[in-house]
Amino acid sequence: MYTNVFAHRGYKLVAPENTLPSFQAALNYPVNGLEMDLQMTADGELVIIHDEKIDRTSNGSGFVKDKTLSELKKLDFGSWFSKKFKNVRILTFEEYLDWLYSIDYDRMLLIELKTDHFDYPGIEKKVLQIIKKFSAAKWQIVLQSFNPKTIHNLRNLDPEIPLARLSFVIGPRCLFGYFFGRIQQINLSSRFLLNRLIFYSFKKARFRLTPWVVNRQSYLKKAFKFHLKAIITDQLDSATFLREQIQGINK
Repeated sequence: MYTNVFAHRGYKLVAPENTLPSFQAALNYPVNGLEMDLQMTADGELVIIHDEKIDRTSNGSGFVKDKTLSELKKLDFGSWFSKKFKNVRILTFEEYLDWLYSIDYDRMLLIELKTDHFDYPGIEKKVLQIIKKFSAAKWQIVLQSFNPKTIHNLRNLDPEIPLARLSFVIGPRCLFGYFFGRIQQINLSSRFLLNRLIFYSFKKARFRLTPWVVNRQSYLKKAFKFHLKAIITDQLDSATFLREQIQGINK
């Protein structure tokens, strides 16, 4: 089995995470999918950013939920990473899909709804509405969240769309959701030894488990030697090189 490689927030080691340059850089490698994060603005727009606050990745401050899209679009989301990326702007979810559609993107999209700290009322419906605008697209989408309420809302709104539960450990709620078909996969942190043992032990089972974020060379090599179904990583250069060395080129 060939291991799928997901680019965590694009290629965040060479460009500011969750921005267009980061996603463009990721597609220079034979990745199987792009991973990104969604938050909602004060005026109900979906924007691609990991943190609830904009302080770390922009020249502004405060919470995403307290800013309008217009206010966020005036900020620089690139200079914190390098002067080369000065004035890179935040992407809306629709802008992101527009770009992918324009380049005929046909790989996977792993989209996290960041509702584990703040409740964004109606975010699930908005995400699905935007996705439906691109019904002719060739990509495959999996929506994921740490928040069981978000997973529940998504499943009730769309009985068919693939869903993944993000978690630090496998708990009864995750297993219940998986075995009763509410979710299609469980995505676990790779930082814990127990989780790594679970990945290797159940690699051939009917479980769909995806570890995040697999960056250490030793973990990458082991993931490919054990032929895990998928990994999420920042190390796109190392990961795709090691995968080819260990598993060969995907025909």
